[in-house]
Amino acid sequence: MQPASVVDDETTADGPLVVRAAGGDGSAFRTLVDRHHERIVSFLHRLCGCPEQALDLAQETFLSAYRHLASFRQDSRFSTWLHAIAVNHARAAARRRRPNVSLDAVDADGERRCAEPAAVMLAVSAGLEQEDLARRIAAALDRLDIRYREVVVLADMQDASYEEIAEALGVPVGTVRSRLHRGRSELRSLLASP
Repeated sequence: MQPASVVDDETTADGPLVVRAAGGDGSAFRTLVDRHHERIVSFLHRLCGCPEQALDLAQETFLSAYRHLASFRQDSRFSTWLHAIAVNHARAAARRRRPNVSLDAVDADGERRCAEPAAVMLAVSAGLEQEDLARRIAAALDRLDIRYREVVVLADMQDASYEEIAEALGVPVGTVRSRLHRGRSELRSLLASP
């Protein structure tokens, strides 16, 4: 998690930009996009497992944010609000998702195709020395219910606080705690089984 001063600086810096962007200032919104784009894309990539889909979902996220800037309440962080929008777009994409493809699948041009949730943990496990473990983690995360996967990704990979996760997902903090506990427990069990 970021130190409080960094969070306060972000909130303070985003507030005036949001107000200007809501008033029609395109350059203010562009600054907000530039500031938050990489983190939103990274978050979506970890949820959906496909870099191209993550970029598409990020674009949808920012378009939705722009269209609904007037509904943004200044009592929360802009980044938390963006994550909530991103979660909604990822959930919608998961509902219309095509079947999973093999991690080794390639298209006619020899390019690797996006493996949806099965590849989610590959980016996270880049530092792991054993590829077998990385595949086991990806498969285990793929088997987690989306409710637990979202919370695990936000908490353990995005360093979001319980409060930020609760706001992004629209659930109480207690629900975040229980989903995170259960998600981590199920992930450990899946990794322990042969």
